[in-house]
Amino acid sequence: MEANPCTLTLEDGTHYDLTQLASSKADYVAQVGDTTYSLNVCRSVVGELYKLDDPDQVGGFFRQADGDFSLGKVNTNLTLSPMTNEPMIIMTGGSSCPGNPEQTASTAIRFICSPSDFNAGKPILVASLPPQDPCQFYFEWNTHLACPTNPKRELETSHYYIAFGAILAIIFLTWFGGVTLYNRLHLKRRGLSQFPLPSFHFPSISLPSRNSGEQSGPSWGSWRRRSNRSGGYDRVRAEEHDEEQEGFAARFSLEERVD
Repeated sequence: MEANPCTLTLEDGTHYDLTQLASSKADYVAQVGDTTYSLNVCRSVVGELYKLDDPDQVGGFFRQADGDFSLGKVNTNLTLSPMTNEPMIIMTGGSSCPGNPEQTASTAIRFICSPSDFNAGKPILVASLPPQDPCQFYFEWNTHLACPTNPKRELETSHYYIAFGAILAIIFLTWFGGVTLYNRLHLKRRGLSQFPLPSFHFPSISLPSRNSGEQSGPSWGSWRRRSNRSGGYDRVRAEEHDEEQEGFAARFSLEERVD
């Protein structure tokens, strides 16, 4: 474990860091009924204290009519919860207990990893003992800052990726060099053809011409149809002319007979 304030590092590399929870602007508040509990993390509270000795050592307090009650002194050493394996801060040496002046108040804060809580979060009082005139306090604090990191494990994982990439690079260079030597020495290739480079062949596409579907002159079929039409019309006119001549000849013969 490291001796850095407000941090905890386990033997397997798991690391906890709660230094960002130390607030120099305002204390964290847990409201329970009419009682307001003010806490800070790894530093003394910033709120104004009333009738308390050593205010620079007070890590939490709540206000009473006859003076503030200290929840415990500042503690920058993190410990691991024996039940849940989560970081904890235990503050001792607070105000004298009302029921037993020989004992002093103590407070335990358990920090719970909550990735969905993007803010610093706030403490929640879960128990205070004894029920009458309590002197021992237990808080829970959900925050993403309590989530552990493991630089040692991340470094080992990155080493695996680096080794795998190096093996792939060696395999590729060996294949590339072997094929190049074979093409150069055995097949007598030179230039770019000696390297095993991919070749791309794109299919050629020929587009039809605009005038391919058009005809340069009239077709024989259409000419024949027109000629047939004109020939038929001429035959009709010839037949009409013959009929006129026959009628004229008959009328002429009748006139001669009358005379």
